[in-house]
Amino acid sequence: MTRARALRSLLVLSLLAIPVVAYAQARTFTVGSGSRIAFTSNAPLETINGSSSSVRGSVSVNPANLGSVSGRIEVPVRTLRTGLDLRDEHLHGDGWLDAARYPNAVFEITGVEGASSLTPNQEARVTVVGRFTLHGQTHPVRAETRVKLVTGDGPDHLRVRSRFTVNLPQYGVSVPALVRAKVSDNISVNITLRANAS
Repeated sequence: MTRARALRSLLVLSLLAIPVVAYAQARTFTVGSGSRIAFTSNAPLETINGSSSSVRGSVSVNPANLGSVSGRIEVPVRTLRTGLDLRDEHLHGDGWLDAARYPNAVFEITGVEGASSLTPNQEARVTVVGRFTLHGQTHPVRAETRVKLVTGDGPDHLRVRSRFTVNLPQYGVSVPALVRAKVSDNISVNITLRANAS
């Protein structure tokens, strides 16, 4: 083999190795547009749906080793909307979530169970483990999650769908007896994220 052919072969092998190296190290993905948090209260007399698109945060992921995942996702409480201005005012007030005193709801990601790695462009079903903070109180949470590392379609990004349940009394939010038939103690939370590689 001539020197020129040897150099060409080495160059080809190096280029082929780049994706392997890229997916074998931790990468930071920043939450971008198209991300959303939605919540639902199913009570005997009323179902209340709310949402916010003001989701922010980032996740550090090594696709080859999901055990090392970490991240922080948060949403300003004042951006939560239910479709009725007066109800939103009550929701943000000091009798409920108290947005003035506790401005953000925060999900801190500490681990993943159910899969050890991500294969690009294949959806994985996992359980995301972490801590959720609301109304100044923090408790462990486990979120059933679908995650996909999308490559080859513009910049690399993560698509994530997570769901978990928040028990309001556990977070120091008591539902008044007057509205107990309209507001559930247990709130279903659904998070949809598109997070772009930095």
